[in-house]
Amino acid sequence: MAAALLLAATTASAGDNPMWRSGLTWTCAFTSVIRCERLIDCKSSGEIGEIAVHYSENRLIDEAGNDHPIKRHYVQTVAGSPIGSEVKIELATNEVVWLSPVDEAGTFSDNWIGAMLSPKAGVIVQELRPLICGPKK
Repeated sequence: MAAALLLAATTASAGDNPMWRSGLTWTCAFTSVIRCERLIDCKSSGEIGEIAVHYSENRLIDEAGNDHPIKRHYVQTVAGSPIGSEVKIELATNEVVWLSPVDEAGTFSDNWIGAMLSPKAGVIVQELRPLICGPKK
């Protein structure tokens, strides 16, 4: 079954990014950060923040105002998926943002949901921020 899904998955070019129909600049909010330690112990904290994705400038601005160049981004579609497609954004820092449309048509208020995964060094090995994103007005 998994092999069939992988064979059915296709990668579209960045020019086919379905998020672009609503804009090239997106704001993503988070209300928690999950930090996992090397011993697989994960803890959630109620941190609130916002990141911005600027496709036209090929960069992401984090909650502290730091600029992260986008290494690449692409759209993946899976045949038979109720969501239809998801967007993966890889940053030059090896951080990854996965986003999917809120509903299967990708039109519910133009919002996309997902997460930002940040690998770390030391005791904390990763941070995960659940995101809800919308086009910047």
